[in-house]
Formats: sequence, C-alpha cells, structure tokens
Amino acid sequence: MNPKLIYVFLFFALVSCNYKNHFPSKKSERILTGNTTVTQQYSNNYGPFETLFTFVTQFESQNPAFDLQAFENEYDQFLNKKSEGFKNIQALPAWVEINGLLLELTGKEKYAQVLEDLSEKGTLTEYIKHFILTKYVDHIYVNLFEPIEISYNHTLGGEVTFRQETSYPESGSVRLHFEMTERRYIELNIRIPEWAEGTSVTVKGVKYFTQPGTYCFIAKKWKQGDLVEIELPIEKYPVRLP
Repeated sequence: MNPKLIYVFLFFALVSCNYKNHFPSKKSERILTGNTTVTQQYSNNYGPFETLFTFVTQFESQNPAFDLQAFENEYDQFLNKKSEGFKNIQALPAWVEINGLLLELTGKEKYAQVLEDLSEKGTLTEYIKHFILTKYVDHIYVNLFEPIEISYNHTLGGEVTFRQETSYPESGSVRLHFEMTERRYIELNIRIPEWAEGTSVTVKGVKYFTQPGTYCFIAKKWKQGDLVEIELPIEKYPVRLP
C-alpha cells in the first residue's frame, strides 16, 4: 500500500476519533420522544430564541462547530437581558427544547427549574412531558413532579416500570413506585428544587440527603413494590409572576 495513503488514512482516523471523544454526549436522554426530529417538531418558529436554537440544530446534526460552553454562556447572556421574548407564546416550544437539551447535556437543576416554571403554561404540556423523566442506561432522573408512568428493559434483562404519583404543586407529596419481576440495580436521581429547603426523601424509613438546587442520589437494588416518598415544603413554593 502506498505510504502516503497510509498517512492520509491515519490522519483522518485520528481526526475522527478526536472529534468523537470531544463532542459532548448526553448525561441522560428524554424517554418520550416521538418520531420527528427536533427541527421538524418546532416548525422553525424560534422567535427571539433563534440564536440559541442554532446550538440545538448544530447538536442534532452533530456539527463540529457545536460548543457546549458557548451554548451555556449565550443562554446566561440571554437571561440577563430579560428578553421580552417570553411573551411570544408561539415561540415558547423552542425555549422548552433549548432548556431540555441543556438539561440532557449538563444534568444541571437550573434547566429543569425553568421547565417547571414553563409547565404552568398548559399549552406546553406536549413538549415538557418529554423531560419529566430522563434516563441513561439504568440511571433515572426525576426532573419534574408530574404524574407519569414509564417502562423499559433493564440492561440485565426484565422490564422495569416506574410510576410517579403527585398533585404537585397543589401538594408537596410525591410517590415513586417500582414494579419489576426481579430485583434490579438502578441509580435514581431526584431533583430538589432550589427553593425546597427541608425536602425529605425516604425509602423504607431511610432518609436520604437532600440539598436544594441539586439531585438527591439513591443507588440500590430495587424490587417489586418499592416506594420512594418525597415531601416538598410546598408552603415555600414561590409565587410565579404572569
């Protein structure tokens, strides 16, 4: 084989591997996705969020120009400007996707908090429901406190069903139920809202450490009928301005 061709092949292989290693992967992914791509789903109606949505389309197309740190910086600058764009109801689904992707990529509670605030706008339910729970392998992230039930196949085999029951924010009580045929190890991450100082998370009488603005981490083997009891200090729930 021609030595020059070997060098060319090695060069492109190195560049390709380097790109794959540096392009950010998701810490968790939405569970309820549907069949359309992000760009199709939001119908190009980005309104004042158009610049931020460019990062979404770059990520979806695996564009090497995508820069997660630049995405977060642009996001923070946008919020600091207190844009009037939040009154553009038709463009808000794009804002949901921006926060949802940042949540998937970073695992930061603040993006889930924005989605929680947006969930009060009933017209966005179909978009926000995709981020109530996110998952990576056998790691489940509880991002929003809304009724939902999901089932998936554990990596070691067998179906796992996870059901969340709550009337939040009318009540601060949230119940997470596990159903499965065999005991399975799952890492559960429960978002503790930034305002919720004093939240309790209990499994079989064992209380787990909670800190506002982070996720409560529970790693254990679960079995049929296991229950996680969450009590949020709903009296501290902040009043949302219209």
